[in-house]
Amino acid sequence: MWPFRTRPILKIALLAALPAEIVNFWVVGYPAAGGGLSTSSRSAALALEWYLLHMPGVFASNFSTFLRTHAAICSVMFWIVGYIETALLFAAILWTARLALRRLRKLSSQ
Repeated sequence: MWPFRTRPILKIALLAALPAEIVNFWVVGYPAAGGGLSTSSRSAALALEWYLLHMPGVFASNFSTFLRTHAAICSVMFWIVGYIETALLFAAILWTARLALRRLRKLSSQ
């Protein structure tokens, strides 16, 4: 029964990650580029969050000459990696919250 209960969590996480990553991509952008759409792109905390969520993409662009020379493809890769990482983060948060609520219900019913 457990694998079937995670599918709604994954769907919710994928839907919630979409607007979060769109905002992250368009407002924060690439923190090392220097030119973001807002002053929030200059925040050290947001830059750290961006690098943590996009770490596989940072490693891929660091080791791939092709990605470094093609900025558009690199941006798409960063968006996809960030979207997947954000969705996984949201899924973990939702799963933990559901587990905690289930435990609280069991404790309150005893």
